[in-house]
Amino acid sequence: MATLVLLAALAGSTFYSTAGLHEAWSWMGKYLKLLLVPFAILAFADSEWDGIVRWALFATLSTTLALSTTNYLGLTHIGPSYIASDPVAHALVFRNRIANGLFGALLFYQAADLALAAPGTRARLIYAGIAALSLANVLIMLQGRTGQVIVVLFALAVAARTAWHARRRLKAWTALGAAAVLVVTISLVAYACTMHGSRIREVAGEVQAYRQGDAITSTGLRLEWYAKCLELIRARPLAGYGAGGLGAEFAKLTKDETGAKGIDTQNPHNEYLLMAVQLGIPGALLFVNMLVQIGRRGARLAPHSRQLLLAWLAAFAIGSLANSLLLDFAEGHMFALLSGILLGCGYRSGARSVASARESPMARQATAR
Repeated sequence: MATLVLLAALAGSTFYSTAGLHEAWSWMGKYLKLLLVPFAILAFADSEWDGIVRWALFATLSTTLALSTTNYLGLTHIGPSYIASDPVAHALVFRNRIANGLFGALLFYQAADLALAAPGTRARLIYAGIAALSLANVLIMLQGRTGQVIVVLFALAVAARTAWHARRRLKAWTALGAAAVLVVTISLVAYACTMHGSRIREVAGEVQAYRQGDAITSTGLRLEWYAKCLELIRARPLAGYGAGGLGAEFAKLTKDETGAKGIDTQNPHNEYLLMAVQLGIPGALLFVNMLVQIGRRGARLAPHSRQLLLAWLAAFAIGSLANSLLLDFAEGHMFALLSGILLGCGYRSGARSVASARESPMARQATAR
């Protein structure tokens, strides 16, 4: 319901959009992926596809990890995003470093979750190895700063979960596992911050160049666009400028400007600000409400589905502070499909639990007889 309310608000805003009705409806098409959430819930309700979907995703992301690693090492040159002339893009397989980094961070958390639940040592070591390689892939090879932030937060969460397991089970390997996660994460972060060509280390220089000389840098452009978004939100805090209106307004603000101030965009790389500019502050709250409602229902799922969905939801919510992830093709479709499918399968679990609860007293009576 929350996704449909947000979609309805965006559709309604096309009639007052400053971009014009035709451009507004064209822009509106980028959000139609939200329809996949309720459709997937209906399609997968009362089904047992959640396990199949989780394993299919794990296999796909693991294959991508293997290709990214071999590309980085120069053993393969596979994928539409691989650029032989650009060393920074050697680890890319598909899309861009933002998508690759976020999906790599998700694989790290999913593999770590499987390792924590694995019944045998061999399986635990395999999953832990995939998680460790994913961590190194995101922090060292891909160099996507959004993914780097997310995977570090995931590593802290995994260390906390491992420590909690150690406390409950009183087993030495879990305590050592928590310590190992922290040591490996700190070591990789330190290396990622000091290695040649580190994009994390470039952030401070990019901000300084932007402030001192209005230089066009990745971080500087984001700061400039955020400032313009806040200016627009202050002017129209309640209704905003309608779907696609940000591009039309930015065109006015950047006219006759130079440097970073003169760079026009339709995507400010912040989903919350983009929603607030298009729909006003109430629209940004509708977006947040959608995330909260999916999180509330995701918390009721079976353990592995719950961990997977909440991990992606957290990555999506945090990543949207520096990117317009709902607008982006890969990240937006992952959000819609993963949420819809797992929540739909969750309704199956809920229905069966109610049926079991009703049948159990009858079963006990039959046994007693």
